[in-house]
Amino acid sequence: MKRELMFIKDFRPVYGYDKQIDNLEEDDLYDIPSKPSVYIIVSFKTKFIYPMGQSKVIYIGKKDNIQRRLKEHQRNLINAINDRFNECWHLDRYNYMRYHGAKVYYYTCREYQESKTLESSIIESFYDRYGSIPVANGARSFRCIKE
Repeated sequence: MKRELMFIKDFRPVYGYDKQIDNLEEDDLYDIPSKPSVYIIVSFKTKFIYPMGQSKVIYIGKKDNIQRRLKEHQRNLINAINDRFNECWHLDRYNYMRYHGAKVYYYTCREYQESKTLESSIIESFYDRYGSIPVANGARSFRCIKE
């Protein structure tokens, strides 16, 4: 398992991530399956300071069609790099990717697993390890009260 993913607990996946995309700006995304998945966008340049340590994780997200979502992120990243946004403000995650680089790891959901449940578990593991959600995640996606 990659060092930047060591916060993920044993719940899934046992054998690591399904695929790594080395550079979101440049990589061809056509060989990615269009299945429900969770993806983790990681800087290849910078470690961010969190309350309980440092991590290269920028964003954790999910989508029922991972290929379409990553293509959307890629397009928005390229627009941010080229300053081609119509509105004067755009999402922080693209500025983080622009200035710190962006590689992606993704996990395809297995059998009856839902992407929302897997995403919540991964964000919760990140929070437990670093004391915060990733810098570019805007909202909490996991349960806050432990049962």
